[in-house]
Amino acid sequence: MSPELETLDELLGGDLPLPLIRGLYPDDARFARGLSGLLHAGEIRLVVEDGAELPGWRWREVLADPVTWLGLQVSLTPAGARRIG
Repeated sequence: MSPELETLDELLGGDLPLPLIRGLYPDDARFARGLSGLLHAGEIRLVVEDGAELPGWRWREVLADPVTWLGLQVSLTPAGARRIG
């Protein structure tokens, strides 16, 4: 199973911290590409601690810097659930 599909599968159980999702990918570059693709496809969302969605213009910056990952959650969207379901 690809890391992207594994990400979607893991999220079926609920939101997960971004650093935990990173562990599904072999390296930081693959992680950034994979999550970027899922975000652009509308299959996941990045949410901050208060539940607000992180705006798209910040995705690349955040995915490239592990320091920014703390406090961020990855959330499955209906489109992502349909893809894995």
